[in-house]
Amino acid sequence: MSGSPFDPLTVKVRWQTRLSRWRDALLRPLRPSRIKPERDGPPNLVLVGIDTLRADHLGLAGYGQPTSPCLDRLGGGGTIFADVTAPAPWTLPSFASALTGRMPGLHGGYLSGATRNMDTQPPGRLPDDLVTLSSHLKSLGYKTAAFYSNQFFAFGLAESFDHHLYVNRPAGEVARLANEWMRQNADGPFFCFVLLNDPHEPTTPETEDLAPFLPRLQAQGFATSDEAFRSYVRWGDEPGVDLTEAKFPADAATEQARAIKLAIYDGTIRYVDRVIGAIEDTLQERDLARNTVVSVFSDHGEEFLDHAAFAHQWGHDPRGINGIGHGHSHFQELLHVPWLAWGPGVPVGQLVRQPVSLLDLSPTLLAWLGLPPLPDLERAVASAGEWGANLIGKSVADDAVEPGRIILSEAIAYGPDLVAVRQDHLKLVAHRDGRILALFDLAADPGESRDLAAENPDAVELLSGHLAQWRQSGLGATGDQDGSWDDMDDTIRQRLKDLGYSD
Repeated sequence: MSGSPFDPLTVKVRWQTRLSRWRDALLRPLRPSRIKPERDGPPNLVLVGIDTLRADHLGLAGYGQPTSPCLDRLGGGGTIFADVTAPAPWTLPSFASALTGRMPGLHGGYLSGATRNMDTQPPGRLPDDLVTLSSHLKSLGYKTAAFYSNQFFAFGLAESFDHHLYVNRPAGEVARLANEWMRQNADGPFFCFVLLNDPHEPTTPETEDLAPFLPRLQAQGFATSDEAFRSYVRWGDEPGVDLTEAKFPADAATEQARAIKLAIYDGTIRYVDRVIGAIEDTLQERDLARNTVVSVFSDHGEEFLDHAAFAHQWGHDPRGINGIGHGHSHFQELLHVPWLAWGPGVPVGQLVRQPVSLLDLSPTLLAWLGLPPLPDLERAVASAGEWGANLIGKSVADDAVEPGRIILSEAIAYGPDLVAVRQDHLKLVAHRDGRILALFDLAADPGESRDLAAENPDAVELLSGHLAQWRQSGLGATGDQDGSWDDMDDTIRQRLKDLGYSD
């Protein structure tokens, strides 16, 4: 390939990026550096959220493609959580849970109703008085900033930072702006959140990051032309196969389309990985790494027809889409997400294999920073009783995760009110009212290909009991929420439409 196959589609973004860099270069002398590596006080925190990154596409999770050399190396110098469950299969509720330690039903960032469809129904916003990781750190004297490329982060999360900026540009530009803010604010403890959206549609990786995945396509005899790649910036444009209408069982054209889309997806991961490595390099060059905790995680994964058979069997997505994207199911390709960290206070060379939840992220980071826990978390646990401890999350900094812990996921964006209840290796997917969809044994069948509900009634009864207890607690994401996309600001609607969220 000469140049990037996506160049014709990214002209506007590339010019916007150049203009932004020229402007910032002119203004940089007026924005003095305030870097004090040897200052007193608690460590800094750099938290990188990667939208739409499934855990099993990283080398540190055993993936056989070269997607994540930087994260593999950096994670080895800190702590890697190998089995992390997202509390929701899409952006807003999952990021909100990670940064508040609460399930979606307790923070409000979700859709409601018997059947949800985010194409026509907006989610709720977080309440202004909800304590987030950023507002808590701000109260402890931290300067806080968020640089994000998904508008859903501004449904109550971004507003809790001192400074926040929406940047719908490639990861390198988002990181550059974050690095510049850190340069100007490193004279005291800071918390910088960076949300990189590149694995989310539209996917347009750099040529150098796509190249390692071309041999896999060529070995399968699939097309690697610029035109073929441009067809799958989203899920399929002419002359390619539209994967939103993929045939089942898949024919040869569908398999080729899926392979091309996967190569593009892997290329975006490699690009983001490279950018995260550069963020760490910048911290090292500025002598800030020794006093900065860095943590990387994802909000949810992505499905590439992994469970098309179940999707066609259940047929519950109101869009008529089966087995691609996210927000529509509770399979592991959406719920199993990466989380790793390194820096002062973080155990080195530790691999946590026990199942944990993204709810644990904020409590654990605060423990590693040596800071008080989220102030309202203890009150929330007390008010919810014993069950609430499982809903809210707790620190796992010492690899002391209790066996038998219940881990929950909810807040579907497309379809009926589905939930997942997991205990150890058993996972139940059901309607919240108790109607069973499937039971999986994640130890024997990590790909969730075999429904064991009929042959293991005892496990169904056990997990259904936990579901009933959760339902009776009233803590789930079930409350009615009125609203229409027409009530949203035009700018917000356009930003979300650019990401394929709403009509």
